[in-house]
Amino acid sequence: MSKLVNKPAIFLLFVILVTYACKDPFTPGVDAQYKNLLVAEGFINIGGETTIQLSRTGDLNDWQSLIPEKDAVVTIEGDHGTQLSGTSDSNGRCVLSTRGLDLSERYLLKIITDGKTYQTSYLENKKSPEIDSVNFRIENKGFRIFVNTHDDANQTRYYNWDYTETWEIRSAFPSAVEYKSGKVVPRDPNVNIQYCWASNRSSAILLGSSERLKEDRLTMIPVNHVPGNSVKVVYMYSILARQYGLTREAYQYLEIMKKNTEQIGTIFDAQPSELKGNVICLSDPEEQTLGWISAGTVTEKRLFISYKNKPPGGAGEDWLYIQRCEPFVSPKDSLLYYINARNLIISENIFPQPGGNVWINYTMAREECIDCRLRGSNIKPDYWPE
Repeated sequence: MSKLVNKPAIFLLFVILVTYACKDPFTPGVDAQYKNLLVAEGFINIGGETTIQLSRTGDLNDWQSLIPEKDAVVTIEGDHGTQLSGTSDSNGRCVLSTRGLDLSERYLLKIITDGKTYQTSYLENKKSPEIDSVNFRIENKGFRIFVNTHDDANQTRYYNWDYTETWEIRSAFPSAVEYKSGKVVPRDPNVNIQYCWASNRSSAILLGSSERLKEDRLTMIPVNHVPGNSVKVVYMYSILARQYGLTREAYQYLEIMKKNTEQIGTIFDAQPSELKGNVICLSDPEEQTLGWISAGTVTEKRLFISYKNKPPGGAGEDWLYIQRCEPFVSPKDSLLYYINARNLIISENIFPQPGGNVWINYTMAREECIDCRLRGSNIKPDYWPE
């Protein structure tokens, strides 16, 4: 999405720029009607869990910025009497369990917020076919990840994907002791700080269509690229791809959104008026809203990539992740100084001296090099291989 400007003014501006090569910055005006618009996005996942994201368009000088819409009442209503409700949290998210919903019933979404009621019409359910496979090939100094799918019934045609990626993290140094309550004591061996896992949800709009093909089949559709020198592929990487079937109207809406997000900053971008969503304000039908709500089933498939899948011989720096973790030695009387500077102890080093005395120092490093919980969760995912 991009800033709304007056189109005749754009043309005049373009002529002036070409004629006079003006280098002064230009800030176009933005119509106030595009401030504080409700944005509703989500997919009613029949047989799964549904997340509806609500927000408002922000400041006039940056109307693409979004402000979470909290405390909105969100309801899914079925034409057979089904009703589910929840409330959006401080991040504008409302999560509903929709495992009990069925494709035989059509659903609409209703939102009550700020004294107004917003609603979709009854939505067409789209059953997503299974993902045939998720695979990768080595490309552009990394792993290019693809999905393959088809629909024997030739009924889907319009596809959308997203994914969650997860990767294993290991601490650079094991640590057997810690500074606690003014003392150096052994660490609890039951608290894992060496092996963790981090996750990330996709943000790009991933679309595919077989509309112009005789067969409803899509092959080698790229969904992600992981550089070979990324922390994500140091040990083990996983991607869970999710597939959604869309209506033609939903696909066209997302296609415009995709173009806008890829072309932010040009004065010839599509205007907000071209992004009319499918949520209507019942209290004021003239009020414009943004976003699109779809409904249907979701299919998914997981892929693992190991460090063993990297090219033989390491292939140089393009495939080598470098973590800046240099250990250092601290004398005993400097321990508290380094602890306060966010360093942790790798080991306590005790050196017996003549006469029965001992000399103690500590091998230390930055805390993120020792405690992996600062970069992820130490709870191993159920699906993670041994």
